[in-house]
Amino acid sequence: MHNHLIAPEVIDFLAREGKHYATRIIEREGRRFFLIQETAIRPIDGPISNAAARVADMDREGIAMQAISCVPFLMYPDVSADLALAIARVNNDAMAALALSDSAHFAPLASVPMQDPAAAAKELERAAKLGLRGVEIPPKIVERQLDEPEFEIFWAAAESLRMAVCIHPFEAAPTGALSRYFLGNLVGNLYDTGLAAALLIYGGVLERHPKLRVVLYHAGGALPALIGRLDMGYRLVAECKQAIPRPPSTYVSQFHFDIIAHNRDMLRHLVTSYGADRFVVGSDYPLAAGLAHPVAEVKALGLSAGDEEKILSGNARGILRL
Repeated sequence: MHNHLIAPEVIDFLAREGKHYATRIIEREGRRFFLIQETAIRPIDGPISNAAARVADMDREGIAMQAISCVPFLMYPDVSADLALAIARVNNDAMAALALSDSAHFAPLASVPMQDPAAAAKELERAAKLGLRGVEIPPKIVERQLDEPEFEIFWAAAESLRMAVCIHPFEAAPTGALSRYFLGNLVGNLYDTGLAAALLIYGGVLERHPKLRVVLYHAGGALPALIGRLDMGYRLVAECKQAIPRPPSTYVSQFHFDIIAHNRDMLRHLVTSYGADRFVVGSDYPLAAGLAHPVAEVKALGLSAGDEEKILSGNARGILRL
Protein backbone atom coordinates (compact mmCIF):
# COMPACT_ATOMS: atom_id res chain seq x y z
CA MET A 1 0.00 0.00 0.00
CA HIS A 2 0.96 3.63 -0.57
CA ASN A 3 2.43 3.72 -4.02
CA HIS A 4 1.37 5.84 -6.96
CA LEU A 5 0.40 5.40 -10.59
CA ILE A 6 -0.61 7.99 -13.15
CA ALA A 7 -2.76 6.12 -15.62
CA PRO A 8 -2.06 6.95 -19.29
CA GLU A 9 -5.73 7.87 -19.66
CA VAL A 10 -5.27 10.53 -16.96
CA ILE A 11 -2.21 11.90 -18.74
CA ASP A 12 -4.20 12.17 -21.97
CA PHE A 13 -7.07 13.84 -20.11
CA LEU A 14 -4.78 16.46 -18.54
CA ALA A 15 -2.99 17.05 -21.84
CA ARG A 16 -6.39 18.18 -23.14
CA GLU A 17 -7.97 19.71 -20.04
CA GLY A 18 -5.03 20.65 -17.82
CA LYS A 19 -5.67 24.38 -18.13
CA HIS A 20 -8.77 23.89 -15.98
CA TYR A 21 -6.65 22.23 -13.27
CA ALA A 22 -3.68 24.64 -13.25
CA THR A 23 -1.64 21.71 -14.57
CA ARG A 24 0.44 21.44 -17.71
CA ILE A 25 2.98 19.07 -19.19
CA ILE A 26 6.54 20.29 -19.62
CA GLU A 27 9.74 18.67 -20.92
CA ARG A 28 13.19 18.90 -19.38
CA GLU A 29 16.26 17.04 -20.59
CA GLY A 30 14.19 14.64 -22.63
CA ARG A 31 11.78 13.79 -19.80
CA ARG A 32 8.16 14.81 -19.28
CA PHE A 33 6.75 16.30 -16.08
CA PHE A 34 3.53 17.72 -14.74
CA LEU A 35 3.83 21.30 -13.52
CA ILE A 36 1.09 22.05 -10.97
CA GLN A 37 0.16 25.64 -10.13
CA GLU A 38 3.43 26.66 -11.81
CA THR A 39 5.16 25.43 -8.63
CA ALA A 40 5.20 21.68 -8.02
CA ILE A 41 6.86 19.35 -10.52
CA ARG A 42 6.04 15.65 -10.73
CA PRO A 43 7.44 13.11 -13.23
CA ILE A 44 5.30 11.43 -15.85
CA ASP A 45 7.58 8.98 -17.65
CA GLY A 46 8.76 5.58 -16.47
CA PRO A 47 7.07 3.23 -13.99
CA ILE A 48 4.91 5.97 -12.51
CA SER A 49 2.80 5.77 -15.67
CA ASN A 50 3.76 2.33 -17.00
CA ALA A 51 2.23 -0.55 -15.05
CA ALA A 52 4.12 -3.23 -16.96
CA ALA A 53 7.43 -1.58 -16.10
CA ARG A 54 6.60 -1.86 -12.40
CA VAL A 55 6.41 -5.65 -12.30
CA ALA A 56 10.14 -6.26 -12.63
CA ASP A 57 10.77 -3.85 -9.75
CA MET A 58 8.11 -5.58 -7.69
CA ASP A 59 9.63 -8.99 -8.34
CA ARG A 60 13.07 -7.75 -7.39
CA GLU A 61 11.79 -6.31 -4.09
CA GLY A 62 9.65 -9.31 -3.20
CA ILE A 63 6.33 -7.49 -3.66
CA ALA A 64 3.52 -9.61 -5.05
CA MET A 65 0.81 -6.95 -5.21
CA GLN A 66 0.48 -3.18 -5.10
CA ALA A 67 -2.63 -1.30 -3.98
CA ILE A 68 -2.20 1.38 -6.63
CA SER A 69 -3.45 4.92 -6.12
CA CYS A 70 -3.18 8.14 -8.07
CA VAL A 71 -0.47 10.66 -7.26
CA PRO A 72 -2.02 12.92 -4.64
CA PHE A 73 -2.19 16.13 -6.68
CA LEU A 74 -4.67 14.37 -8.98
CA MET A 75 -7.27 14.51 -6.21
CA TYR A 76 -7.49 18.29 -6.89
CA PRO A 77 -9.33 19.41 -3.72
CA ASP A 78 -9.21 23.06 -4.86
CA VAL A 79 -11.06 22.80 -8.17
CA SER A 80 -14.81 22.82 -8.72
CA ALA A 81 -16.73 19.66 -7.89
CA ASP A 82 -17.57 19.07 -11.56
CA LEU A 83 -13.92 19.17 -12.54
CA ALA A 84 -12.92 16.94 -9.63
CA LEU A 85 -15.58 14.39 -10.57
CA ALA A 86 -14.51 14.39 -14.21
CA ILE A 87 -10.90 13.47 -13.49
CA ALA A 88 -11.90 11.04 -10.74
CA ARG A 89 -14.06 9.10 -13.18
CA VAL A 90 -11.24 8.93 -15.73
CA ASN A 91 -8.84 7.76 -13.04
CA ASN A 92 -11.20 5.19 -11.54
CA ASP A 93 -12.12 3.70 -14.91
CA ALA A 94 -8.43 3.40 -15.82
CA MET A 95 -7.50 1.85 -12.46
CA ALA A 96 -10.32 -0.66 -12.78
CA ALA A 97 -9.23 -1.61 -16.30
CA LEU A 98 -5.65 -2.12 -15.16
CA ALA A 99 -6.68 -4.33 -12.27
CA LEU A 100 -8.93 -6.33 -14.56
CA SER A 101 -6.02 -6.92 -16.94
CA ASP A 102 -3.60 -7.90 -14.15
CA SER A 103 -5.41 -8.70 -10.93
CA ALA A 104 -2.46 -10.74 -9.69
CA HIS A 105 -0.31 -7.62 -9.32
CA PHE A 106 -2.65 -4.67 -8.83
CA ALA A 107 -5.50 -3.82 -6.44
CA PRO A 108 -6.77 -0.33 -7.28
CA LEU A 109 -7.81 2.53 -5.00
CA ALA A 110 -10.26 5.19 -6.13
CA SER A 111 -10.28 8.97 -6.04
CA VAL A 112 -13.47 10.96 -5.46
CA PRO A 113 -14.58 14.63 -5.57
CA MET A 114 -14.54 15.45 -1.85
CA GLN A 115 -15.61 19.05 -2.67
CA ASP A 116 -19.10 17.60 -3.02
CA PRO A 117 -19.54 14.89 -0.37
CA ALA A 118 -22.73 13.52 -1.91
CA ALA A 119 -21.02 13.20 -5.31
CA ALA A 120 -18.01 11.64 -3.58
CA ALA A 121 -20.23 9.02 -1.97
CA LYS A 122 -21.91 8.28 -5.29
CA GLU A 123 -18.58 7.94 -7.12
CA LEU A 124 -17.27 5.75 -4.32
CA GLU A 125 -20.23 3.43 -4.83
CA ARG A 126 -19.54 3.34 -8.57
CA ALA A 127 -15.86 2.63 -7.93
CA ALA A 128 -16.76 -0.24 -5.61
CA LYS A 129 -18.89 -1.77 -8.36
CA LEU A 130 -15.89 -1.46 -10.71
CA GLY A 131 -13.87 -3.55 -8.27
CA LEU A 132 -11.77 -0.85 -6.62
CA ARG A 133 -10.79 -1.77 -3.07
CA GLY A 134 -10.58 1.56 -1.28
CA VAL A 135 -10.18 5.28 -1.80
CA GLU A 136 -7.43 7.87 -1.39
CA ILE A 137 -8.50 11.28 -0.07
CA PRO A 138 -6.71 14.45 1.07
CA PRO A 139 -6.60 15.35 4.78
CA LYS A 140 -8.58 18.53 4.13
CA ILE A 141 -10.47 20.10 1.26
CA VAL A 142 -8.85 23.53 1.10
CA GLU A 143 -9.92 24.73 4.58
CA ARG A 144 -12.86 22.38 5.04
CA GLN A 145 -12.07 19.66 7.56
CA LEU A 146 -13.07 15.99 7.45
CA ASP A 147 -15.04 16.06 10.72
CA GLU A 148 -17.53 18.62 9.43
CA PRO A 149 -21.15 17.40 9.18
CA GLU A 150 -21.35 17.73 5.40
CA PHE A 151 -18.88 14.84 5.02
CA GLU A 152 -21.02 12.39 6.99
CA ILE A 153 -22.57 11.02 3.80
CA PHE A 154 -19.10 10.09 2.54
CA TRP A 155 -18.05 8.36 5.76
CA ALA A 156 -21.30 6.41 5.87
CA ALA A 157 -20.74 5.25 2.29
CA ALA A 158 -17.14 4.24 2.94
CA GLU A 159 -18.18 2.21 5.98
CA SER A 160 -21.14 0.49 4.31
CA LEU A 161 -19.12 -0.30 1.16
CA ARG A 162 -16.17 -1.54 3.29
CA MET A 163 -13.86 0.71 1.31
CA ALA A 164 -10.59 1.51 3.08
CA VAL A 165 -9.96 5.26 3.28
CA CYS A 166 -6.30 6.18 2.75
CA ILE A 167 -5.37 9.74 3.73
CA HIS A 168 -2.59 11.32 1.69
CA PRO A 169 -1.62 15.01 1.96
CA PHE A 170 -0.35 17.25 -0.82
CA GLU A 171 0.18 20.99 -1.02
CA ALA A 172 1.30 22.26 -4.41
CA ALA A 173 2.26 25.72 -3.18
CA PRO A 174 2.89 25.78 0.59
CA THR A 175 3.29 29.19 2.20
CA GLY A 176 5.37 30.68 4.98
CA ALA A 177 8.06 28.53 6.55
CA LEU A 178 6.64 25.44 4.83
CA SER A 179 7.65 26.92 1.47
CA ARG A 180 11.33 26.58 2.45
CA TYR A 181 13.62 23.56 2.33
CA PHE A 182 10.90 21.21 0.96
CA LEU A 183 9.24 21.49 4.39
CA GLY A 184 5.76 21.37 2.88
CA ASN A 185 6.49 17.70 2.26
CA LEU A 186 8.89 16.97 5.11
CA VAL A 187 6.83 18.63 7.86
CA GLY A 188 3.53 19.85 6.44
CA ASN A 189 2.42 16.44 5.24
CA LEU A 190 2.86 14.95 8.71
CA TYR A 191 1.07 17.85 10.38
CA ASP A 192 -1.89 17.70 7.99
CA THR A 193 -2.30 13.96 8.49
CA GLY A 194 -2.08 14.17 12.27
CA LEU A 195 -4.58 17.03 12.39
CA ALA A 196 -7.02 15.15 10.16
CA ALA A 197 -6.76 12.08 12.40
CA ALA A 198 -7.34 14.17 15.53
CA LEU A 199 -10.45 15.70 13.97
CA LEU A 200 -11.80 12.29 12.97
CA ILE A 201 -11.43 11.20 16.59
CA TYR A 202 -12.68 14.28 18.42
CA GLY A 203 -15.39 14.90 15.83
CA GLY A 204 -16.91 11.48 16.51
CA VAL A 205 -16.47 10.16 12.96
CA LEU A 206 -14.82 6.96 14.18
CA GLU A 207 -17.34 6.63 17.02
CA ARG A 208 -20.27 6.86 14.60
CA HIS A 209 -18.65 4.51 12.11
CA PRO A 210 -16.96 1.73 14.11
CA LYS A 211 -16.35 -0.44 11.04
CA LEU A 212 -14.60 2.35 9.15
CA ARG A 213 -10.94 1.63 8.45
CA VAL A 214 -8.60 4.56 7.81
CA VAL A 215 -4.99 4.27 6.64
CA LEU A 216 -2.67 7.14 7.59
CA TYR A 217 0.28 7.32 5.25
CA HIS A 218 3.79 8.39 6.32
CA ALA A 219 3.72 6.21 9.46
CA GLY A 220 0.63 7.96 10.79
CA GLY A 221 2.03 11.45 10.30
CA ALA A 222 2.04 13.41 13.55
CA LEU A 223 -0.73 11.35 15.20
CA PRO A 224 1.56 9.01 17.21
CA ALA A 225 3.24 12.05 18.78
CA LEU A 226 -0.13 13.69 19.47
CA ILE A 227 -2.16 10.85 20.94
CA GLY A 228 -1.04 11.40 24.55
CA ARG A 229 -1.94 15.07 24.37
CA LEU A 230 -5.28 14.21 22.80
CA ASP A 231 -6.02 11.98 25.80
CA MET A 232 -4.98 14.83 28.11
CA GLY A 233 -7.38 17.15 26.30
CA TYR A 234 -10.16 14.61 26.71
CA ARG A 235 -9.60 14.59 30.46
CA LEU A 236 -9.43 18.37 30.88
CA VAL A 237 -11.46 20.08 28.12
CA ALA A 238 -15.24 19.70 27.91
CA GLU A 239 -15.32 20.34 24.15
CA CYS A 240 -13.09 17.31 23.60
CA LYS A 241 -15.78 15.05 25.13
CA GLN A 242 -18.78 16.35 23.21
CA ALA A 243 -18.73 13.76 20.41
CA ILE A 244 -16.90 10.79 21.96
CA PRO A 245 -17.55 8.75 25.12
CA ARG A 246 -14.02 7.41 25.62
CA PRO A 247 -10.38 8.56 25.36
CA PRO A 248 -8.91 9.29 21.93
CA SER A 249 -6.24 6.60 22.23
CA THR A 250 -8.95 3.93 22.24
CA TYR A 251 -9.76 4.81 18.63
CA VAL A 252 -6.28 4.05 17.32
CA SER A 253 -7.50 0.52 16.50
CA GLN A 254 -9.49 2.04 13.62
CA PHE A 255 -6.34 3.44 12.04
CA HIS A 256 -3.58 1.71 10.14
CA PHE A 257 -0.18 3.29 9.51
CA ASP A 258 2.26 2.59 6.72
CA ILE A 259 5.97 2.02 7.42
CA ILE A 260 7.37 5.18 5.82
CA ALA A 261 9.02 6.68 8.91
CA HIS A 262 12.52 7.12 7.43
CA ASN A 263 13.80 6.17 10.86
CA ARG A 264 14.06 2.48 11.64
CA ASP A 265 14.28 2.98 15.41
CA MET A 266 11.15 5.12 15.33
CA LEU A 267 9.33 2.56 13.21
CA ARG A 268 10.29 -0.20 15.65
CA HIS A 269 9.02 1.98 18.51
CA LEU A 270 5.72 2.60 16.71
CA VAL A 271 5.18 -1.09 16.03
CA THR A 272 5.96 -1.90 19.66
CA SER A 273 3.65 0.86 20.91
CA TYR A 274 0.64 0.25 18.67
CA GLY A 275 1.07 -3.37 17.62
CA ALA A 276 1.94 -5.07 14.36
CA ASP A 277 -1.80 -5.30 13.60
CA ARG A 278 -1.80 -1.58 12.86
CA PHE A 279 0.86 -1.46 10.10
CA VAL A 280 1.00 -2.03 6.36
CA VAL A 281 3.83 -1.81 3.86
CA GLY A 282 4.16 1.53 2.14
CA SER A 283 6.88 2.69 -0.21
CA ASP A 284 5.70 5.82 -2.09
CA TYR A 285 7.01 3.97 -5.16
CA PRO A 286 8.29 5.12 -7.55
CA LEU A 287 8.92 8.55 -6.04
CA ALA A 288 12.31 9.44 -4.58
CA ALA A 289 10.93 10.48 -1.18
CA GLY A 290 9.79 6.93 -0.44
CA LEU A 291 11.44 3.71 0.67
CA ALA A 292 13.51 1.95 -1.97
CA HIS A 293 13.41 -1.41 -0.15
CA PRO A 294 10.23 -1.61 1.93
CA VAL A 295 10.23 -5.37 2.47
CA ALA A 296 13.81 -5.22 3.72
CA GLU A 297 12.79 -2.35 6.02
CA VAL A 298 10.23 -4.58 7.72
CA LYS A 299 12.55 -7.56 7.93
CA ALA A 300 15.23 -5.39 9.57
CA LEU A 301 12.96 -4.71 12.55
CA GLY A 302 13.59 -8.16 14.01
CA LEU A 303 9.92 -8.95 14.59
CA SER A 304 8.43 -12.37 15.16
CA ALA A 305 7.48 -14.30 12.05
CA GLY A 306 3.80 -13.74 12.79
CA ASP A 307 4.13 -9.98 13.23
CA GLU A 308 6.30 -9.69 10.15
CA GLU A 309 3.69 -11.53 8.08
CA LYS A 310 0.94 -9.21 9.33
CA ILE A 311 2.81 -6.12 8.21
CA LEU A 312 4.05 -7.56 4.92
CA SER A 313 0.75 -9.06 3.84
CA GLY A 314 -1.99 -9.99 6.27
CA ASN A 315 -3.10 -6.55 7.42
CA ALA A 316 -3.34 -5.10 3.92
CA ARG A 317 -5.19 -8.12 2.63
CA GLY A 318 -7.71 -7.71 5.42
CA ILE A 319 -8.18 -3.99 4.84
CA LEU A 320 -8.59 -4.49 1.08
CA ARG A 321 -10.77 -7.60 1.41
CA LEU A 322 -8.42 -9.73 -0.71
